[in-house]
Amino acid sequence: MNKKLILLVAAASLLPTYATAAMLDLKQDLGGLNIGVVMDPPYSPEAIRVTNNSTKVVACSLSYTGANAGMASTVTIEPSKSDTMRIKVEDSAAPRSANLKCTETTAAPKK
Repeated sequence: MNKKLILLVAAASLLPTYATAAMLDLKQDLGGLNIGVVMDPPYSPEAIRVTNNSTKVVACSLSYTGANAGMASTVTIEPSKSDTMRIKVEDSAAPRSANLKCTETTAAPKK
């Protein structure tokens, strides 16, 4: 009985470490704009959903630090619209951290 209890306690103590292994440390600079940011899924994000709640067209860039530096993506979002940015990771063992920067921009010309 004591061995089972010890194993259960040991396994439970490792869960927080496992749960935070896939977390993303996301630093946000939203430029004072009314923008909503949601990670999907929250505990091991594969994408970031960005919603433009402002009346201005915004451009949001997602860049990475550490082993994934140099990889970046940018989206332009019209007012009251949203877009999804996939999280890119080259080295799954590296700590996951990224920077999201949004600024006001002009709308792309219509084709």
